[in-house]
Amino acid sequence: MSGFFDTLQTACICLTILAVGFLILLAMPQSRLRSVCLEIGKYLLAFILGLLIISPVDVIPDIVPFVGLGDDLTYLLAAISAVTSARKEHQLRKQLPRR
Repeated sequence: MSGFFDTLQTACICLTILAVGFLILLAMPQSRLRSVCLEIGKYLLAFILGLLIISPVDVIPDIVPFVGLGDDLTYLLAAISAVTSARKEHQLRKQLPRR
C-alpha cells in the first residue's frame, strides 16, 4: 500500500509543477499560450451566451413585452462582441513572427 501512496505523491508533485509552469506561461503578456487561451475562452463565452439565449431561464421573463427580450438581446450583443474580439486577436497572432 505504501507504493501506491508514493506513486500518488509523485503524481501530485508533477501535476503541481506542470500547473505552476502553465500559470507562469499564462501570466506572461507576450506568451502565445496566453493569446490562444484567451481566444478559446472568448469562443467558449460566446457559446455559453448562445445557450443562454435559447434557454427558457431568463433574468427578465419574456412575458413582459419588449423588456423581456432585453436580456436575450444583451446576451446576443455580448456573444457577437466576444467572437469579434477573438477573431481580431487571432488575426493579430497570425501576423506576429514566430519565435
